[in-house]
Amino acid sequence: MPLIPATAEVQESTLEGEPERPPSLFISDQARKRSGIETAVVQRRPLTNELRTVGRILFNESALAEIVVRVDGYVERLFADFTGMQVKRGDHLAEIYSPDLFVAQRELLLAVETGNDLLIETTKSKLRLLGLTRQQVDEIASRRETLERVTLHSPIAGTIIEKRVVEQSPVRTGDVLYRIANLESVWASLDIYELDLQFVRYGQLVEIIAEAFPGQIYSGRIWLIDPVLTEETRTIRVVVNISNEERKLKPGMFANAVIRSPLQADGSARPSGVEGQFTCPMHPQILKKDAGKCPICEMTLLQIGGEESPPTSDNLPLVVPASAVLDSGIRKLVFVERRPGHFNAVQIQAGPRSGAFQIVLSGLNEGDIVATRGNFLLDSQSQILGLPSLLDQEGAGDIHKQHSPGGEKAEPTRPTAPKSTPQPHKH
Repeated sequence: MPLIPATAEVQESTLEGEPERPPSLFISDQARKRSGIETAVVQRRPLTNELRTVGRILFNESALAEIVVRVDGYVERLFADFTGMQVKRGDHLAEIYSPDLFVAQRELLLAVETGNDLLIETTKSKLRLLGLTRQQVDEIASRRETLERVTLHSPIAGTIIEKRVVEQSPVRTGDVLYRIANLESVWASLDIYELDLQFVRYGQLVEIIAEAFPGQIYSGRIWLIDPVLTEETRTIRVVVNISNEERKLKPGMFANAVIRSPLQADGSARPSGVEGQFTCPMHPQILKKDAGKCPICEMTLLQIGGEESPPTSDNLPLVVPASAVLDSGIRKLVFVERRPGHFNAVQIQAGPRSGAFQIVLSGLNEGDIVATRGNFLLDSQSQILGLPSLLDQEGAGDIHKQHSPGGEKAEPTRPTAPKSTPQPHKH
């Protein structure tokens, strides 16, 4: 490759007492064309970070239910007798005979005969605590007959994911007979590296693609960012709530996720758009535009803090092409063209990189012109001439500005070849 001539210039101050401006590297037009140096203007522009990660599909933990026996007894009959069965809210699951329940029913009938309202309500509460529904208790009181067997009903609609009982088996207080999961909504548990946490915010939309259905995109919102980091993997768990009405997504599936985050001037993600809405502290997946009660636990909804930040010319990130930045691992450098052909090495504080652009936090101003191609050549020439460079922040000194002992500038001398002495001719 042909060598490119370059010179260093010191821009002398025009005002007395003003310090010298930093020296610049001068590249002539001809040398610039031959070396292929290209430049770009530093500007503010909308920038979106695309974060890709992986995760697993999980049960929606807030849509799980366990059928627990509250009395000792025997399972006389099973209506839900296999795992995977679909049940609706209120469907009968099993019939149980229990001596304790029989005694409690007799107490209710005796209270009804006495007409004591306080005693009637007390015995009704006892039966409800033992697992009977309000409708079953009222039926016993109105018919004035005890039920030989008590039917257990499903509290939610869903799928039986676990069955721990068979017919004619004895059960004891606290035994779990079934586990039921509503699969109309599932969770995607994503692993986010701590370096990427600045791009993740509560309420962001996430695209989920399951490996089993590569052509179908599911959408959900981030509603939980785990407050604890997993030290073994250096990742943070992020939970996305996904609607799964067709029940295609199965807990345990692997999934790929894409989080697209519009960036602010400091490189962090913009507000997600849920700021100002209302949510439940116990069920963060609940989002309402107006104040009210949580439909799950009936707690008072709390307003989400923060304000929406629409993009303006002031809060857009200041960016340069990523190819303009030289990185030594310790500091980052760009070459700024202050005047035509005159380049200065400028250290910058860089924010995150997004695609082909690098966010600049400090060191540059909007409208500056930076070298995007040929900057390695500029850096090598700066090192040769003793100017500040990527590996030498201060430069090697003004080796291009040598002074004579009298204080006058000395012209650089060019070494001359030693004179050769004629050798005698030998015959």
